[in-house]
Amino acid sequence: MFFKKPAFFPKQLFLRFVIQQVLGVVPALVIAALVVRLYLAERLTNLSSVEEVVHAYDRAFLFLALVMAVTVSSISVYTGYRLVLPLGRILVKARAILKREYSFSRAGEDKSHADDEQGEWSDLESAIHRIGRDMQKKDQTLSREREELEAILSAISEAVVAVDRQGNLLFYNSQFVVLFGDLHRRQMRLSDFFRNPDVLEAFRNTLREGEPRTAATQLRLKREAMFRHFSLSVAPLKMEDGTLYGAVGIFHDVSELKRMDQVRIDFVANVSHELRTPLTSIKGYAQTLKEDFPEEGTSRKYLATIERNTDRLIALVQDLLSLSALESGTEIEKEEIDLEELYQRIATQLEPLRAEKRHELTFRQEVPTLFADPKRLEQVLFNLMENAIKYVPPGGRIEVLWADGPGEVRLHVRDDGPGIPVEHHSRVFERFYRVDSARTREQGGTGLGLA
Repeated sequence: MFFKKPAFFPKQLFLRFVIQQVLGVVPALVIAALVVRLYLAERLTNLSSVEEVVHAYDRAFLFLALVMAVTVSSISVYTGYRLVLPLGRILVKARAILKREYSFSRAGEDKSHADDEQGEWSDLESAIHRIGRDMQKKDQTLSREREELEAILSAISEAVVAVDRQGNLLFYNSQFVVLFGDLHRRQMRLSDFFRNPDVLEAFRNTLREGEPRTAATQLRLKREAMFRHFSLSVAPLKMEDGTLYGAVGIFHDVSELKRMDQVRIDFVANVSHELRTPLTSIKGYAQTLKEDFPEEGTSRKYLATIERNTDRLIALVQDLLSLSALESGTEIEKEEIDLEELYQRIATQLEPLRAEKRHELTFRQEVPTLFADPKRLEQVLFNLMENAIKYVPPGGRIEVLWADGPGEVRLHVRDDGPGIPVEHHSRVFERFYRVDSARTREQGGTGLGLA
């Protein structure tokens, strides 16, 4: 093989070039040969010496060579011009596409170039034209989507910012500029706006692990001296193949929600404090009146009802005060707790209720002590055990287990009661939520034990 077989060979262009060369050169050679023959035939009849004959042949061949040179050069120039002329138009279109200029006409529309647009040149020009039209449509679509995205981002009340893997800003909305400052440099980093470690760490974790992150933090705005509360949500930005190239963060201003929540906490705490004193007085008077009615009767029954409902209200007030203290950020005082002693103390308090329902209580522990807040831990265990005793049918079994885990201690309170249906699992820690309101009211529950 003299030539390596290419992946694609432009046969039409090759044939066109060969035919043009043959049709141009062969006739010229024939005509030149005839002229030389006639010239020699005429000259040789009048020549008498060999020297004159040689000179005649020299002049004839010189003429033939000159004619051949002129003919071949002219044909080559003409053929080359016709061959590369479409290439010029194709280059113009290609450069226009690179510059995002799509004003060129469709291939084949100009009749003056009809002869130049044959074979593979025409196919190539048509392909480039289609590529240009496709890019034009995609540019228009991207431009429209970009304008829509900018309009949406500008209408969002939350600040939005996106960064690349190096922390450089990719895009942001107008609310981000309003809250956190003007962009006075073309290339800015997230650290130019924030020094808060919670914000920077949330973005770093998302860029490192490719997983969404959330953070609650306080930030000082550029035009305010006070700090405001923000809930930050950071999500990864990925390409179609899953490659991570950045992260986008949304700053939700929750200052008003925090303020309203604090108002609610303060209101509940104040109301609870105000209720506790009169409830204690009502209970005291009810107990005093019961002593005046030693015999069973209607009056003593009414007083017992007053005392029982007063106890329920006192328990509710105490639970509300405990929740208010936790929500207000009361410091937790930790110390070493003997878990068996804690269990025995609570079991003693619940013994009358347990004996009434004839439950069997068992206790197991894999760790002897725990470092925690004794009051809070006692409250948790008391609520769990009280719930189990209340709702397990008479004669049931209740087991309390302190299990040792990797870096933690787990508390298990197991029983053979009816349990909680699966559809209620997501709401068992809501305040005042009751799985069975009728049964809970009968047992005296407030719906705050697990909250």
